[in-house]
Formats: sequence, structure tokens, C-alpha cells
Amino acid sequence: MRQFASGGFRIWNLGKEAKLIYSGFGLFSLCALFVSMLFYEDLVGSHVAGVHNYYAGQINVAVDHAGATGPKLDLPDEAPPKLVVAVSYRKLLEVTHFHLFTVPVFLLITAHLFMLTGLSSTAKSIWIVAAFASSLLHLAAPWLIRYVSTSLSFLYPISGAAMAASLSWMTIYPMVVMWTHPPSRQVAD
Repeated sequence: MRQFASGGFRIWNLGKEAKLIYSGFGLFSLCALFVSMLFYEDLVGSHVAGVHNYYAGQINVAVDHAGATGPKLDLPDEAPPKLVVAVSYRKLLEVTHFHLFTVPVFLLITAHLFMLTGLSSTAKSIWIVAAFASSLLHLAAPWLIRYVSTSLSFLYPISGAAMAASLSWMTIYPMVVMWTHPPSRQVAD
């Protein structure tokens, strides 16, 4: 903690052991961001309609009769039945509860490492505020979609992309700076 408190300390001055720990954290963080993107892509699809359908309750359920045994009936092709299931208040509460404990800790650690880079105070502040604001909006988006208006479905992928971009930058940049020599020209805080 002394390193974070001292004004002139930079991430490239860390000992090899600390660099290994922070690099491991960074790699796991990038894996977590990647898996989150895959999870959300699978959960709601790559379009706003998928987000709308998931949170507002219009999910198509297809019935697969290919593996059925027994006599075959010649029936006309019909559209698969629609099952309207909105995400429940309890489910949103559970997911939000979990994320409100994990996301701030992740942001705290990532922001502390990012603060040790040689970027200007203004640049660091902009990236940190962007990460916190996009994370907060991403946590709020399901609630807004479910209980305010489905027209806000666009907030989910936009906030998710902003969160992924800001957190990826705040993870990758310190890892690169930590293992390379300090830049030839430092920007003062």
C-alpha cells in the first residue's frame, strides 16, 4: 500500500514478484472479460432484440421432434410456440447482488494498478470514471429494461461494450508499462 500512497512511484518500479502477481491478475481479468462477453452473447444474442426478449419476456422456444420415437405424423409446419417469461424480480436481485459485490472490487484493484502508470492525472481520471460509469449503467440496464421501458434495451450492449473497452485498457496498459522500460517522456501528474 505504501507504493500506492507515494506520489512518485510508478508501476515499472515494482519488484519482479509483484509484477508476476499483478500480471496474473491482469490475465485472469482479461479472461473474465472475454468469458463475460461470450456469456452475454450466448444469453441474449448479439442484437438489442435479444436483450429485449430476455429481460422483457419474449423468448421463442423451439420444439425439436427430430429425436422423438413412435409413429410419425404428417402435420403441417407450424411456427414454434412462444413462451413469454420475463426475468423475475428475484432473479434480477440475485444477479445484481452478486455483481454489486464483485464489480466494485474488480474496479478498485484495476484502477489502483492503472493509477501507477505514467499517464496524466486527467487521462487516468477519464478512464477511471468511464469504467465506473459504464459498469454502473451496465448493472442498472436490466432493471431499466425490465421495469422502465424495453426501448432502453440498447443501453445493455452499449454499456457492456464501454465497460469491456475501458476495463480492458485499464488492465492491458499497466501490464505493458509494468514490464517495459518507462517511457522516454513522462507526463507529470
